Amino acid sequence: MQPLSPLARHEPSHPNWELLRRLGWSVANISGAYCVAWRGRDEVVFEWREDGWHRIGGSGPVEQV
Repeated sequence: MQPLSPLARHEPSHPNWELLRRLGWSVANISGAYCVAWRGRDEVVFEWREDGWHRIGGSGPVEQV
């Protein structure tokens, strides 16, 4: 099997906390693929998936990460 074959097994990615920190979030309460992050008055729960961070709850305006 070739390394770029569609049948090649894709390893799961690990949460990249630095992506949130670069956007001004203070990351805390890390648990596996989940974390609580604060920025100003906003408190948000994020989940790491294969394509990046996804907001799953919290207070404050909704935005893309």
